[in-house]
Amino acid sequence: MSNSFSGSLSGVKSGSGEDVTVSPAAIRLLLLLRGSEPEGLGRTEQVTYMLETAIAMGILGEGERLPRESVFSAELGISSITLRQALNTLRLKGVITTSRGRSGGSVVQKPKEPSAEEIRHKLLQTSTEDLRDLWDHCAAVAAASAKLAAQRADEQDLKYLNGLAERFNLSATAQERRRADTRFHVTVGVAAQSSRLTASMLQIQAELSGFLWTDHEDVFAIAEASREHAYILQCIAEHDAPAAASAAELHSSSEMERVIKQRLQMLMMSEEDA
Repeated sequence: MSNSFSGSLSGVKSGSGEDVTVSPAAIRLLLLLRGSEPEGLGRTEQVTYMLETAIAMGILGEGERLPRESVFSAELGISSITLRQALNTLRLKGVITTSRGRSGGSVVQKPKEPSAEEIRHKLLQTSTEDLRDLWDHCAAVAAASAKLAAQRADEQDLKYLNGLAERFNLSATAQERRRADTRFHVTVGVAAQSSRLTASMLQIQAELSGFLWTDHEDVFAIAEASREHAYILQCIAEHDAPAAASAAELHSSSEMERVIKQRLQMLMMSEEDA
């Protein structure tokens, strides 16, 4: 890719079977998540949230080895004690495993998939107004990112985006689909060569990805998202900035309508069961 985030969000491991150290590009994306955590968290909780979110989104991939604590804490701009406490929390959650010794260290594990009940609870606890506000923000950032990507993306960007779109199409589980979807939209921001837009989309995806793609998702919704991804890519490849912006905005609106519809259906079912 054409900027400093090249190589991140790839989710690719070496063919040797050995753990791969987290890339500098992934660290840069990780740092862009700062500020996305809920209000009222202490410093250690903020770092824990940031790392756990990065793992859930695929920024830190399964099997990747985290840098040594002294190096990692310096890269994150925090104390070694704060990082150590955050990593201990992640170990207790099974998000990372740590081995001792010269070749030891912390390795990212497969993230836990939220249960259908957890997704349902989160959706019911979020008002329709808050969902609209979140997706309005998403639509604005997605449109700006797609517009600039149409003006600035190179062949490597397009090839990588096509690969992510195909990964979404071939996803066999909700988790795979959710992570491919997240990577696709964040990478449009990367292709736009705007660190601010990339940071904004990362933080937005950290909030809304938990509402998207369950194991019981309508196959028509998946097919619709695939078509919309393809059209966004087509507009970017044709360097049609206005059309790319419009396509990205339409895609965000489709997602919003689908999630709000799901919430209303859940509310109706809850009232019937009461």
